[in-house]
Amino acid sequence: MSDLTRRSFLTRSALAGAALGVGPGQLAWAQDKVLKVGVVHQGPIADTGWEAFHARAWRAMEAEFGGRVKATVLDNVQQAQDAERVFRQLASQGHQLVIGTTFSQYATLRKLAPSLGKTSFECCAGIDTLKNLGVFEARSYEGTYLTGIAAGKMTKSNVLGWVGAFPVPQVIYNLNGFFLGARSVNPDVVCKVVWANAWSDPAKEKDAVNALVSQGADIISGSPNTPVQGLAAEEKGVWAIGSTGDFSQYVKNKQLTSFELDWSPAYIEAARAVLDGNWKAESRWRGLGPNGFVRMTTQNAALPADVRSLMAEKEKAIAERKFHPFTGPIKDQSGKTRVAAGASIPDAELRGIDWLAEGIQGQLPRA
Repeated sequence: MSDLTRRSFLTRSALAGAALGVGPGQLAWAQDKVLKVGVVHQGPIADTGWEAFHARAWRAMEAEFGGRVKATVLDNVQQAQDAERVFRQLASQGHQLVIGTTFSQYATLRKLAPSLGKTSFECCAGIDTLKNLGVFEARSYEGTYLTGIAAGKMTKSNVLGWVGAFPVPQVIYNLNGFFLGARSVNPDVVCKVVWANAWSDPAKEKDAVNALVSQGADIISGSPNTPVQGLAAEEKGVWAIGSTGDFSQYVKNKQLTSFELDWSPAYIEAARAVLDGNWKAESRWRGLGPNGFVRMTTQNAALPADVRSLMAEKEKAIAERKFHPFTGPIKDQSGKTRVAAGASIPDAELRGIDWLAEGIQGQLPRA
C-alpha cells in the first residue's frame, strides 16, 4: 500500500505526466500485472469511525489478492477541487479501479467518470450508476433495528435517546429503524431526538447526550460514529449503543450492544471483477448476512440470554430476507399511515425518507 499526502501525490503526478506524456499506470499494468487501486478518503484515517471502516476494507482487499493488488491511499482530501484533481491523477497514472469513500465525493465522480472511460470508479453512498461508475451503500437500518430490540428490552424509563447528525435519509432511516426495533418488543417506549448537526463534533455530541439524559433517556444511540456519545453516556450511568461503531475498547462498562459497517466485500468484489475483466457498474445496497455490509459486533454481559436469542432470531430472518424492519403498519408523527399493514416500504421510498415514526419525539430540522 502506498499512503501519500494530497500535496505530495499531486506534485509527483504532475512530474510523472510531464515526463511520460501518457498514463504510466497503463504501462505498469501490462508489465507487472498488478492492479493499482486508488482510494480517496475525505477525512483522516483514525482507529474508529467511517474512515477506519474503509481503511479496513482496502487492507482486506490487498490481503485477499496478495501482490496482485496494490492500493494507493490518500486521506484528508476534503475540498471538492482537490478531490477532482486527485481522481483525475489517479486515473491518468493507470489506476484501473478508483474508489471514493463518501457521498460528498459522488457529485465529483459523476462529473469526471464519463471523461475517464478507461477507469472503473466506485463511490460509497452514491446514488445512481453511470457506465463506469458503480455505487455501494449499507442497509444500516438493519443493524439499528436489532440494537433497538436490545434498547426496548433493557430500558427502565421507557425513554430512549438519539443523537442526530444531519437529517439526511441515511440518518432518518437509521433512527426510524432503531425505534421500530424498540417498539417491536416494548409498545410503551418513546425516543427523544437531539440534533448535533455535525458528523463529528465532540462538544455537541456530549451536550446532546446530557440533554437526552436530563429528559429521562436511559439508553443512548445515534448517528455520529465516534466514541464520544458512549463515553458521555457512561459518565451519566446510562447505557450506550455503538451504532455503526464498536466502541467497547473506550466505553468499558456501559456499551450495551453494537454493529459496524464492513465494506470489505465491496472492495474485494470490485477488484476481482477488474482483474477478471468483467467489471460493470452496479448499485449494491446490502445489510446483514454473507457478503453484507452490516455486521453485529459486541453484546454486553448484562444483556439477558432471551434478548440475545431474540436478536439472533431477527438477524437471521432479516439476512434471509424473510423479514423487513420497515414492515407495516407504520405511522408517522402526524398519525398518517406510511406503510400499510403487511406491506414493506419500497427501496426507492426508503432511500429518500423524510419522516419520523410515531412515538419519536423531536422534529426534523428544516432549512
